[in-house]
Amino acid sequence: MNPDQQFDAQNLARAEAILLAHEVAREYFQGELYDSQNNRLRGMTIERQAGDLLDLDEKTVGRLFMIPDGSTVWALKVGENADAPAGLDVQSTNPFLAEDETNSVIAFRDEAGPAMWLDALYIRRLMLANNAPERMATVSFGLMAITAYRLGFQRISLFAAGRGPLEPNDSDTYIGYDVWPKFGFDAPVIPAELNRFPMPELDSACTVQDVVAAAPEWWSMHGSGRRMQFDLTAGSRSWSVLLNYLYEALQEQQP
Repeated sequence: MNPDQQFDAQNLARAEAILLAHEVAREYFQGELYDSQNNRLRGMTIERQAGDLLDLDEKTVGRLFMIPDGSTVWALKVGENADAPAGLDVQSTNPFLAEDETNSVIAFRDEAGPAMWLDALYIRRLMLANNAPERMATVSFGLMAITAYRLGFQRISLFAAGRGPLEPNDSDTYIGYDVWPKFGFDAPVIPAELNRFPMPELDSACTVQDVVAAAPEWWSMHGSGRRMQFDLTAGSRSWSVLLNYLYEALQEQQP
């Protein structure tokens, strides 16, 4: 995918400025990563289409794979496993992850049509600890999406776990089904699941974003986990949702 420079200049540059002004970005996404021998990582090379190589500097690695400064990073070639695709699995550990958790993002080639390969990312694991800095997920995903767009990636996918209703006092509750749509992720819904708790506002809803737009409280209460996708195409609905969320959540915190 060739990035649209006008879309970037008019939309992403402003959002990036807001993200980089936030204390989470200033403190944790400046590019200070380490390998398994505790040496500075410096960079990483990803093989893309037809042997083309993508050279990433240290800062770009952190932003593309949601890895905060001070993390230990390694990469493994992995085969397809359950919902996770085959590709280059970039893993990392840091104090902001839940106990015994490893951050994992897979860069892979998503086959779409005969002899056509589209670059994509799959967020395999991201479980932050309760004491992680406020807005860590928001800032790290915002930087990831913008970085991925500029590098020509097509989409970001994941499995958003959990189901409603949310249990606010249960620290073990999976909340991805409710959180990731706020960042622009979307997936189909079927009439059968909407008809379990019918609302007139949802009669024409076909996707998670349709439901959230029409009745956000319904999704929080009755939504459920599924594979979701962020469309990195310029002007997509995913971008519209994410950019609006970033402006509302972060802009007021600018110094």
